[in-house]
Amino acid sequence: MAVEARTVLVTRMGVGIFDPAWWRTRLGLFNCITAPSVAHMGDRDLIWAILVDSDLPWNILGDIHDVFDAHDLSERVRFHFVPDHSRLSDAVREAIRAETHPRCRVHAQMLDDDDAISARLHDAHFGVFEHPNGAQVATTPRGLGIDAPRGICGELVYPSHVPNSSFFGFADEVGNLILSSHRKWLRTAVQRGGQAHSVESRTDDWLYLYHRQGDGEYDSRIARFGDSMRALEQSDLDPFGIDLDAFQNSVRDHESTPATMGLTWRRTQPQQYELSDLKKRAQDVKEKCIRINSDIFGDSEPFFYVRSPLPDKRMKPGRRVFLGVGTPGTRIELWIRGNKDFKQMGTAVCDAEDGSWSIEQGFRASRWSIELRQFNGDTPVNTLSYPLYVA
Repeated sequence: MAVEARTVLVTRMGVGIFDPAWWRTRLGLFNCITAPSVAHMGDRDLIWAILVDSDLPWNILGDIHDVFDAHDLSERVRFHFVPDHSRLSDAVREAIRAETHPRCRVHAQMLDDDDAISARLHDAHFGVFEHPNGAQVATTPRGLGIDAPRGICGELVYPSHVPNSSFFGFADEVGNLILSSHRKWLRTAVQRGGQAHSVESRTDDWLYLYHRQGDGEYDSRIARFGDSMRALEQSDLDPFGIDLDAFQNSVRDHESTPATMGLTWRRTQPQQYELSDLKKRAQDVKEKCIRINSDIFGDSEPFFYVRSPLPDKRMKPGRRVFLGVGTPGTRIELWIRGNKDFKQMGTAVCDAEDGSWSIEQGFRASRWSIELRQFNGDTPVNTLSYPLYVA
């Protein structure tokens, strides 16, 4: 018996790319290939999560909205704004988690913004999914490949790839599996305690597009077709709701743009690695926040904060009382640096009843670096660093 579940499609659209010329032709392909294929899937419980850069110019974002409006898809679309490349994986997981109860299973698929799928693909996959523990993947190896610049197509076989594979299970398990290597999806699902299904089809239920927009060596990629190519016809596109004339027009427009140098997605590689390092640091800090606020009524993880003076606060010369709250019994030390090294200037023990603490210190006009250090016995546990402007 076929399972029932909400379907969540996840499409990453140009995160980190802001060139209007790139977006114009890319949206041309999306408008005539991907969007009509989803619209053609009919009336089903389907949400389309669109991942875009949080700094995408508003006019480009408006153009994306216009595509969905034109295909009557706006009510199914959920936009997710991604700060940068380092957050893409998190955004994929969040997009899937957002659409289902954590105790309910979900059906999900990644869909690139230049490929297409059909209702038959999902119907066939729903027919093989079951209700055991662990995430499952179903893949339909044979589909339609299109060499866009030459207007020809042929049979394409991928054991597992983005347009031919969908997933079923609890959202967290599905999110983790879908973000593993697509070449190993079938094996990974089984290794993690789930199931893998290879679903044969006599029809073309998915479409993969080859073009020249910075997506690798075009000539070497289309070589996998061999001599099996033939002229693309309207009947090839009918299962996906794609109009041949509109497709050909968008390809011609796409081909009129200059060739990109190298891989588009790697142009900012140094910055992407820098952002990844910052993300790891931020994750460490977030994990400490989780530990502190997972035991609010206990003292397993010491905390403290300052109420006054706050970071970046400007104040007049004279004496100032630092006030705050922390885990009862822990020690707060005030360290100050002007032009030389930090020097300890005061200490206080957090009150045994309400955790309050205070340290008084005088300041002359200058910019001071403040560090408030918390100790549990002799063990440092938290540090708050900030500048203080006295004038």
